[in-house]
Amino acid sequence: MPLNYPAVGGATAAEIASLSAEQVWTYVTRILTSLANPTDIIKFLGKGSGTEVPSNKSLYDLIALDRWDVRLPAARAALIDQITAARMAELDPANVPGDIDTLLSRLTAARAGYLDYLSTVLNAKLPVMELEQAYVADDVQTTLNTTGSDQSLGSRNITVALPSGASRVRAIALALIHVANRTANAQDIDFNLKVAGATIFTQDNVCTFDTVIGSAVVTLCQECTTQVTGDGTFSIEAEAQISAAQNVTFTVEYLIFVQYKMS
Repeated sequence: MPLNYPAVGGATAAEIASLSAEQVWTYVTRILTSLANPTDIIKFLGKGSGTEVPSNKSLYDLIALDRWDVRLPAARAALIDQITAARMAELDPANVPGDIDTLLSRLTAARAGYLDYLSTVLNAKLPVMELEQAYVADDVQTTLNTTGSDQSLGSRNITVALPSGASRVRAIALALIHVANRTANAQDIDFNLKVAGATIFTQDNVCTFDTVIGSAVVTLCQECTTQVTGDGTFSIEAEAQISAAQNVTFTVEYLIFVQYKMS
């Protein structure tokens, strides 16, 4: 009985159904035994008309037409090698419940309650971390030799620029003043401190000298949260009043400290 090969690309269901048992046996036997004839094998595999390879190709070469080297590269083969019997045993039903039971025994109701407390109640009670940044102005030097009240020791502008997303919590103004009594005359010196035009500190007799030439360092530090509301440029100024009309030199350094938190 003549053997009709399936069409190129594989046999259809109708073609397979039309083959008798004798044809199927002859067909398969011929494919598996006629290794010298690649045409039959190529047609059997549905890979072409049989003219794609020379007649001296082996069965191994012909099977390679299915490109197993592409479907199973070295990387995929290495992954398959990881599927060992020991690892598969870890997925056995007998092992999984044991692991879950161990986990459940550790996560008691009391411990679960602790976790809920940490994530809700305690988290709401924890304070937001507050940071601080200092803004400094250039020094200013002034010499007073009259007894006029509230004489300026020089004004400076300080620009506050908080990090993006920060909100001001508190602000403190500081004036670091070096006082030099240049004549041997007694002095009682009063001080004021202003921020943005508002007097935030005033005190008499902050610094005194006997009848000697000498120097002292005075620090004026006062909260100015009301004046420094956030980003912006703010004036800061110290004032002094001396009790004797003699030369007293003041060198002042201004700072504004801002505490802030990130939203």
